[in-house]
Amino acid sequence: MKKIIFEAAEPYVDILLEKPEPSTNKVPKWYRDQKLFSNKESDYFKAFKKNNNVSLTYKLCVPIIDTLTMGYTLVNSADVLVKNVSEDITKYEPFIRWDTAFSPLDSQSAEMLGNYPIPTGYHSTSFRWTNDWKIITPSGYSLLLMHPSQRHDLPFFTLTAIVDTDKFPNKLHLPFFIKEGFEGIIEAGTPIAQIIPIKRDVWKSEKKSFQEKTHILYNNAMQINFIRAYKNKIWSRKVYR
Repeated sequence: MKKIIFEAAEPYVDILLEKPEPSTNKVPKWYRDQKLFSNKESDYFKAFKKNNNVSLTYKLCVPIIDTLTMGYTLVNSADVLVKNVSEDITKYEPFIRWDTAFSPLDSQSAEMLGNYPIPTGYHSTSFRWTNDWKIITPSGYSLLLMHPSQRHDLPFFTLTAIVDTDKFPNKLHLPFFIKEGFEGIIEAGTPIAQIIPIKRDVWKSEKKSFQEKTHILYNNAMQINFIRAYKNKIWSRKVYR
């Protein structure tokens, strides 16, 4: 089993901050509350007894839950208040404050952002989450840092990066944008980034022609079970502790 290390980068971290947890522990409530079928049933027989035209929901899509649970999740270290301070009611200018002595975030200058394309629906000011954990991965493993998977409900968007944390075990700053028009509190403990250890392998692509026999066998195998065929026959468990 490979080991990822989260080392406190400041004296207060061990006492005050939450260590990054396996993403399995941070699955959002909207996913947990979703039923397997569109008529709000989670049992196949009961669902189709009610309605033969019932649909399966995304809750049965194993690749989605794999993205929600992969790696580890970093969370916001303190309550952050965001309000609009623009004097023009047609414009949005976010002002951010917090009460802790340590800073959960900072901002980047427009010059540093350069011509980076602003995500649609987000304000142009670029902020950075402060991560006070040094993250150390085994030799040959980098770290993929990204916005929490499937979390379009969050009022910000964290940018994606890859860091060779086996060679650079240091504090990481994670750039993000605030959703246009958002006012409210981003509470301490809110997921701000998902981190996934990835092995640095050398890859080569190859083109292959259509394989009819394999295609037919695969499709038939996937129809044997009413539900969860992919999970039962193909899926491999991913483990992060």
